[in-house]
Amino acid sequence: MDILRWLEKKRREIGFSHNALIIIAMFTMLLDHIALMWIRNGKLYGYDEALYNNAILLPDARSWIMLYNILRTIGRISFPIYSLLISEGFRKTSNVFKYILRVLFLALISEIPFDLMVFNECLSKNSMALQNVLFTYFVALLMLVLVKFINQFYTALTIIPVIAAAVICFFLKTDYWLEGVILIYIFYMFRNDLNLKCLLALIITLYMSWQRYHGAAALSVFFIYFYDEQKGYIDLKRIHYVFYPLHMFLLYAAVYIVYWNK
Repeated sequence: MDILRWLEKKRREIGFSHNALIIIAMFTMLLDHIALMWIRNGKLYGYDEALYNNAILLPDARSWIMLYNILRTIGRISFPIYSLLISEGFRKTSNVFKYILRVLFLALISEIPFDLMVFNECLSKNSMALQNVLFTYFVALLMLVLVKFINQFYTALTIIPVIAAAVICFFLKTDYWLEGVILIYIFYMFRNDLNLKCLLALIITLYMSWQRYHGAAALSVFFIYFYDEQKGYIDLKRIHYVFYPLHMFLLYAAVYIVYWNK
């Protein structure tokens, strides 16, 4: 109990605002995508298997691969924070369906930059193997509409839209399909129980990043725990919405000009 009281005191002292979480999520995602684009797909020619196999044999390749792994490990922090922000957006918006449509619109305009970044092509059979994470969030938000309604009558039945959302995301092949659905459900359903919410988030984030990144996504729980639910002093909403598709497009364009347009 003393530990819990101490943590609560520190939470009030530190207090990451909504905008602070946006900045942390954007920054860590940017590092992750710089690693993917500038190092792997650019410096090491990751779009071309033959060029990549030759590039990783060069003397400085080991340093680049180490930096790549470090940046991508840091990048694991962003997704759980974004999932919390999506849940908070659903809970606090004045117009739920307008909010959901906004996420869908962003998902649609982000798909081409996402395909270019990941596959070096867009709207092709190959690029249809994975859709950007905003589609996961769109489905998860529709799930929350049902969860909120069902929860008024029988909480246990809220698992039904969760399963349905996971199945839909699986067949649509959306990024972070299972983790996204579960995390957003946890952040919404346990919003009034901080310790349980963070414990469950810790389990999910450890699971989702343990195999390749040694559980690094669990570091996001620190920021989630110390989230004070305050908006912050600067309105980052427009920047937040534009950042996801814009940064992917700019990174792809830079890599294409420097490394591939020769």
